[in-house]
Amino acid sequence: MKLKDFFNTDSEVEVGEITQNSKLVVPGDIFFAIKGAKVDGNDFIDDAVSKGAVAVVSTEPAKKKYPVPYFQVDDIDLAMAKAAVKFYKNPSDDMFFIGITGTKGKTSISYLLESIFNEAGIPCSVIGTINYRINGEVFAKAPNTTPAALYLYYMIDKMRSAGTKVVIMEVSSHALELKRVFGLNFDVALFTNLQRDHMDFHKNFENYFAAKEKLFDSLIENSKPAKTAIVNIDDQYGLRLADKIKAKTTLIPVSLVEAENVKESLNGVTFSYKGESASINLLGKHNLYNAVFAVKAAMAYGVDLQTALKGIAKLQGIPGRMQRVNKGQPFYVFVDFAYTTESLMKAYETLEPYKNGNIITVFGCGGDRDRTKRPLMGLAACQNSSHVLLTNDNPRTEDQQQIFNDILNGMKGYTNYEIVQDRALAIKTGISLCKENDILLIAGKGHEDYQILAGKTIHFSDRETAETELEKLGYVQKQ
Repeated sequence: MKLKDFFNTDSEVEVGEITQNSKLVVPGDIFFAIKGAKVDGNDFIDDAVSKGAVAVVSTEPAKKKYPVPYFQVDDIDLAMAKAAVKFYKNPSDDMFFIGITGTKGKTSISYLLESIFNEAGIPCSVIGTINYRINGEVFAKAPNTTPAALYLYYMIDKMRSAGTKVVIMEVSSHALELKRVFGLNFDVALFTNLQRDHMDFHKNFENYFAAKEKLFDSLIENSKPAKTAIVNIDDQYGLRLADKIKAKTTLIPVSLVEAENVKESLNGVTFSYKGESASINLLGKHNLYNAVFAVKAAMAYGVDLQTALKGIAKLQGIPGRMQRVNKGQPFYVFVDFAYTTESLMKAYETLEPYKNGNIITVFGCGGDRDRTKRPLMGLAACQNSSHVLLTNDNPRTEDQQQIFNDILNGMKGYTNYEIVQDRALAIKTGISLCKENDILLIAGKGHEDYQILAGKTIHFSDRETAETELEKLGYVQKQ
């Protein structure tokens, strides 16, 4: 492609690649200078040009005269997305796209859907919080739920080349607000729920909801011939969304009343759906929502009900989602990604039917993130636990004591807690406190295999740490 295909110019210069990383620039590339939270791409324009960039795009005025075209734009995220659509010839037109948005449930639904399409023999790829997978093979770890547009389109192009028929994508509110998914033509869009999260970014619930709505605006406006919105109408924001879009696209509501004869156990949930027996190997009634979402989305593609139900039954578990750590110990250990007040409460609700002893909770709150949820999570932990071990959880660059102080504001009047700043020691302490039939809930990090301390990333896994401590105590049963 030529430079004139991307910008208002007569230049016939051939374009090799499009990138926002000056280290990757080779002759013929367009360089997008992104001003990030820590690094400003504008500081690397000279480097990119010296390496052969044929054009530079930035929101900043040019600091000097460059030997290549310099395009100043108002919105660099939109400019990148538009360039990616053209460069990769919009791969979403050639595959069936399912977008999942909402505060909670996105990852679980993506895994359930992947299991259904595997059962149906349909090649599918997943873009989500844990990793990015192409036809079942891990392509890369996921630094973001939804990556930036240039990398996103690059990856989707790889999926198309690999023969993927269905792309399952978790779509974050950040991605929608920052236009990372601009130009992608979705066939199906799912709305799970809206709970307190990301208030540091969105400031209030209305802004947060407005960001989520953008997925459905793009669904309605895109060029796909048949489009479907699947919305949780048990959620107040889902109900608002359904009312807004019902006249503009095919709307399929989701409600928990659709699942009948529900029976829960520590092995999962059995239920009836549309007269058929069904089961999932996931804990909690909230996973019934996720299962119904997955079944309906798969059926929108054309998968029959029986195959869909077989698919959800075959999924054995999801990393870091109420994941049981079982080494044969006489008590229960669960690792869960509960990092909001609502998800922490949902974890307690899930465990309540099996509580024959104490519930001990290990948790903390992330640094440089929404501070408003911290006291609420502290209160929830104290109210629902016999003992709470308050610890670190990716403090990033924020002072750990400040994070603790925010959480402690919600724990006033309670004495059933202690602060153990080192997370590994907190998990070890939690295990040592457990007696027969007690439950240890290690909340907040879930699948993550890292800690961000003072801005540095180190390897750390709640699951691995718990397994190691249990093995030290002589519990060696294979899970």
